[in-house]
Amino acid sequence: MFLRLRRRKIGGGYVEAEAPPVESPLAAQFTDDIKGLEIVEAYELSDGMVKVTIGVKGGTGYYLIDEPKLSYSELLCYSTLMKALKAEVKPDPKMIKDPSGYLQSYIDLIVKEHGLTELSKHVKDKILYYIKRDTLGYGPLNPLIEDPRIEDISIEGVSKPVRVFHRDFNDLDWLITNLKFSDEHFMDHLVVKLVHVAGKHVSTAFPMVDASLPEKHRITATYSREITPFGSSITIRKFREEPLTICHLIKWRTISPLMAAYWWLLLENKMFIMIVGPMASGKTTLLNALATLLKPNWKVVSIEDNPELRLPHIGWKPLVARHTYTYGESKTEIKLFDLVKLSLRERADFIIVGEVRGEEAYALVQAAASGHGCACTFHGDSFHTMVQRLTSLPINVGESFIPLISNVIIIKRLTPLGGKPARRVVEVSEVVSSKECKPIFTWEPHLDLHLPLTAEELVENSFVLSRIMDLCGWNKDDLKKELIERSEFLKDLVKRGVFSFNDVVSEIRSFYVR
Repeated sequence: MFLRLRRRKIGGGYVEAEAPPVESPLAAQFTDDIKGLEIVEAYELSDGMVKVTIGVKGGTGYYLIDEPKLSYSELLCYSTLMKALKAEVKPDPKMIKDPSGYLQSYIDLIVKEHGLTELSKHVKDKILYYIKRDTLGYGPLNPLIEDPRIEDISIEGVSKPVRVFHRDFNDLDWLITNLKFSDEHFMDHLVVKLVHVAGKHVSTAFPMVDASLPEKHRITATYSREITPFGSSITIRKFREEPLTICHLIKWRTISPLMAAYWWLLLENKMFIMIVGPMASGKTTLLNALATLLKPNWKVVSIEDNPELRLPHIGWKPLVARHTYTYGESKTEIKLFDLVKLSLRERADFIIVGEVRGEEAYALVQAAASGHGCACTFHGDSFHTMVQRLTSLPINVGESFIPLISNVIIIKRLTPLGGKPARRVVEVSEVVSSKECKPIFTWEPHLDLHLPLTAEELVENSFVLSRIMDLCGWNKDDLKKELIERSEFLKDLVKRGVFSFNDVVSEIRSFYVR
């Protein structure tokens, strides 16, 4: 997404564009370090141009990238085309609307003008790969961002290896890649470019940024050595192009079908659900999956610092906070608190806050008190730590408001016995008071099951369901029937392999017109 990098990663090392390719000290270093590497998987990216090898040595995981190598003449051709592209591309309104299409048209023109069409297809493909990587992509980081199986990318500083968190190898924690940026100026430049692509600003005056890239990947960056002795740093939390659905979570045993049916009834009756868990435990994923169960014709307002949620409702209105680059109070800053207050005037059926961590919690409980359905995520590990944080500064919600929260979901990333790390909802509770909650669902680790297993036991245990029963004019048999019907409906979707976001949304809509 940027025309620029002072140095290019070509065939395993970093070289000046005008210089002949050289053996990279980095490549040699990693070759020495990973002798005896046990390869566990290999696959390709970018239509086969990039090869990825994942291996293990001494309990440490490695993610090795192999990009096509360029000969000296090919490198000069690449350099010539890049210079021509920089000289030819002019500011144009079309570039704002469709930067990829606009730049692609220039690439095609310059390739034709410089006779690249006369080269062999193999050579042309290699050169075009690097041109597109460094103009339409993210330079050396592009293979990592392009890999859909990577969840997070982390660069802790200059001369530190880039590390990734791989979705299929989370038991190895962070994997070490064969990418390392040893040039401090290059690293500063990379941070500036990434932040500018995200539409934000970073400098020595404002050396830290939290923003979203055009693909909605969340980037947190620090600039130079202003606030860290290791120099510029980057963390990218990748956004799934297609969100996980409620069916994925059931299949992976994160939740049970009966749990989902229970929450479905709570959401439909505009209760307040709070999803609590530590970092990277799956809170936002669960929130997004539950939100798809909301009635299709409702007006739903989502409020976030960085846009991560994706809802299918025609009446979905996403609101995003705006931060300013000034010290002290700013009249132009729009906080989550302001957006929650605004949503109260919207006649929204349901209000969703991506993450509550400040005064917006007070506005959200007021929304719940006025009859809006509410849901949010919150950092914590239990009901009691949640209450402690909510009732303390800076949030400072009064204890008398805590019972307005109908349901508290505790989700964690853990390792079931004999298995790989996984995410599980470990407890679902109904709030009695600020001091007491009533467990409704619990996770049995030895069996990897969520209890209770039957609608009868659930109905007998839940006072929130009793409240819903009164609101709907049902008796216990009606309530059990609804729970069983919804639970079986979701089980059937999983059994039939209905997992894609659009397919699940379509099935849920059909459920409402049954």
